[in-house]
Formats: sequence, C-alpha cells, structure tokens
Amino acid sequence: MNTNNETDRRQFLLAAGSLAVAAAATSSNVLASNSKHHHHAPSNEELVKTASHCRSTGNACIAHCLTLLGEGDTEMAECAKSVQLMMPTCDATGYHAAANSKYLKDLVKTCQEVCEDCEKACRKHEDKHVECKDCAESCSDMIDACKAYLKAA
Repeated sequence: MNTNNETDRRQFLLAAGSLAVAAAATSSNVLASNSKHHHHAPSNEELVKTASHCRSTGNACIAHCLTLLGEGDTEMAECAKSVQLMMPTCDATGYHAAANSKYLKDLVKTCQEVCEDCEKACRKHEDKHVECKDCAESCSDMIDACKAYLKAA
C-alpha cells in the first residue's frame, strides 16, 4: 500500500532525474556547438613526427654500430657516440614539442646542433652501411624541421 509520502517522494525523484537528464543534454549540446576543439597553440606535429623517425633510424644505426664494434671495427666509435647523443635529444625534443613546452625553443636549438654532428659522423659511413645512411638522412630531416620551427617561433 502506497502512502502519499511514498508517492510524493517517487514523483519528486522522477522529476529530479528527468530534470538532470534534460540539463545534461542541453549542456552537452551547447558545449558541442560552441567548441570545435580549437587548439590553443601552434601545432608542432611535424617536429614530433620527425623526432620520432630520427630516433627510430638511430636505433637501427646504433645496433649496427655496436655489432661492428663488437667485431673489432673501431672506426664506428664516433658514429656510435654521436647516435647515442642524438637519440635522447630527439626524444626530449619530440616530447617537449608535443607538450608545447616553454623550453622547446632552446631544446630545438640544441637538437639541431646534435643532429648536425650526428649527420656528419654517419655520412662518413653511408656508402658502406645503409643504417648510417638512413640515420644521416633522418638527421638531415630533423635539422630542417628544427630550422623551420625556429624560423616560425
């Protein structure tokens, strides 16, 4: 048997629930129509993508260098050292670019210099080792991406 209090409470809860659903629907419609996901800062997508590719080719190059060094080919030491410095620099640059970090401009300057050194070291071996050629090419691309960012910044 329903009392008036139980009926009143059920009606109140149904009305409150309906009101909450209507308010949520209205709110999400207003938000959807007013915001088209505008970015608040310029996109650094090319810098992120290029840094990732440079890191990837660096992985292959360093693995190849280490194999050759293990076989006694010491002429690969400079290449290995430069790639070991380039990879974490590109990682950091890509991360800061994705985050639109306030440190990005300074980091991009450093990354450009590190990639210039790495490209130079890898170019010495590009005729013998495809991994070095690929790394040098990706460093060149990263240098270009750094220059483009710095010009626009």
